[in-house]
Amino acid sequence: MATDKDPQATEDVPKKKSKMGFFIVLGVGILVLGGGGFFAYTKFLANKPAVEEVASQEAKTEAAPVIGEMLVMEPFVVNLADPKGKRYLKVKIELELESKEAVDKATKAAPKLRDMVIMMLTSLGFEEVMTPEGKIRVRDELLERFNEIMRPDHIKNIYFTEFVVQ
Repeated sequence: MATDKDPQATEDVPKKKSKMGFFIVLGVGILVLGGGGFFAYTKFLANKPAVEEVASQEAKTEAAPVIGEMLVMEPFVVNLADPKGKRYLKVKIELELESKEAVDKATKAAPKLRDMVIMMLTSLGFEEVMTPEGKIRVRDELLERFNEIMRPDHIKNIYFTEFVVQ
């Protein structure tokens, strides 16, 4: 019997080691899965906006104004109304119109439009075109005059794509 007790005692010791190893492997596995889950959450799920945010962004894009047809005019180079006569203005204008028909009409009326722009710009002084407020005033006045010529078609907006004063 003494011999029977010795093998049981030796068998109990390896079982305890295997249980200890099992718990260590289980703990490491839980840590790895937890770390992987945290990484996946922060990388893929945390950056996605909520459904309400996505819906509000879609509503904003639907409510965005539609850009009309664009017409690029040839650049204008004019002398400013300067007593010394040494300053000039170079402006490139793009018109935003409502339809293709309005673009065709503006193309046909280009000489009238160019004449009006030249007459208006040559009456301006250096100080009037150098400030941001002056440029806005010039753009608003040009828009008003363009719409007088283009009636009933409507020019939505005027864009200065180049504005150089020397």
